[in-house]
Amino acid sequence: MRKHFISAVLAGIMAASMLGGFNAAAEDEVTLTWAVFETDNYTAEVWQHIIDTFEADNPGIKIEKVLMTGDSRPQFLKTMLAAGNMPDINIDPVDLASTEGVYAEVPEELLGKYEDAAIATYNGKHTLVPAYKALRTQCYYHKDQFEEAGITEEPATWEEFLEVCDKLVAAGKTPLMGVGAADIWATSFGWWVGVTNAELQAAYPDFNEKVLNGEVKWTDSVLSENLKNWQKLIDAGYYHKGSMSFSNTQATEEFKNGSAAMFMDGAWSAATYDGEGLTTDDIGVFMVPTPSGVKSYCTMPQYWGVAESCEHKEEAFKFCEYVLGGNEDIYRYYLQADGTYSVTKEPVGYEMGPIQTEFYNNLDGVELVPEIMKLVGDTAMPTGFEDFTCKSLQNVFTGADVDAELATWDAEMQRLLEAAGE
Repeated sequence: MRKHFISAVLAGIMAASMLGGFNAAAEDEVTLTWAVFETDNYTAEVWQHIIDTFEADNPGIKIEKVLMTGDSRPQFLKTMLAAGNMPDINIDPVDLASTEGVYAEVPEELLGKYEDAAIATYNGKHTLVPAYKALRTQCYYHKDQFEEAGITEEPATWEEFLEVCDKLVAAGKTPLMGVGAADIWATSFGWWVGVTNAELQAAYPDFNEKVLNGEVKWTDSVLSENLKNWQKLIDAGYYHKGSMSFSNTQATEEFKNGSAAMFMDGAWSAATYDGEGLTTDDIGVFMVPTPSGVKSYCTMPQYWGVAESCEHKEEAFKFCEYVLGGNEDIYRYYLQADGTYSVTKEPVGYEMGPIQTEFYNNLDGVELVPEIMKLVGDTAMPTGFEDFTCKSLQNVFTGADVDAELATWDAEMQRLLEAAGE
């Protein structure tokens, strides 16, 4: 009887000990929230693969995905910040990076792994982890529609581009696909990044500095005339009539299905087309000609940020380092998913498909200039300003007076700068 009692006591002690061990393990486990967005390329499966691989290599750290929803990722993060629910790790944190106390300073050892040009500085602080650089817009087109309209060469000048549009219309085709709906960034994206940015940077090489200090106004004639040229394309009926009802995903599908002959879009679409088995026999791509003839392109740097409110910053930066170059296979996987390019000092490359290769080769010998709305650091536009301009440019697309819209930009920029204490 005594033996049974002792055995029972020992069993109880062992069970309690084991339970205590499990509780300790649970207490030692760190869970980090990671704010991401989903697109045709950045699918739930992509994010889950990254999470699963990291967790397998880093027991004790769990990653919980937070999906950014709504019209604007910056607005989503601002809402989360105001509610006290800021995710630990954020993709696309730039709009809040200049706000004191939102993001933690990045360890110097981690920053040292990235290209100097990719490192952003706000008031002497480094609060962003470089993630990648994205090649921006060019014009994709259906080769069969060009052939049916008697177009034998890609347009190299503005006049030739207009001729292409006219020939397509004469052949009963819609020249251009547009985007509207809730994707406010996408309506003007192709034109603004491919044409407007080039014209403004050619006229004012230090545009951001000049517009922020008031030396140049947003009502400047270079910008006004550029947007009026865009509106002429719209008024001429070159854009698909259903453009404003399409999300970016829907517009992409409509273009792929042949609803329009051309679509101004980013390098990520080249990766999508390649991934679907399309070739340069199906889809061609060319640099969008500018009315002034200036030729340049821009890249968008992308960053991650670790929230100052994160209770486990060391583990959070460990996750950043792992995905953004520490594990080359995962970094390559992340880059290739959206057709982006590495910013690590030791470049990480991948095999590109035929359409993405053509997109990349089109940039040979073309000048690289900053992208006005995506500059980071002390010459960045104030938080919320890009969203404001995107909505204004949607108004231009639907017929609003260009000069009347631009007249609101300087006042809004100043209001946002003052609100941020700058």
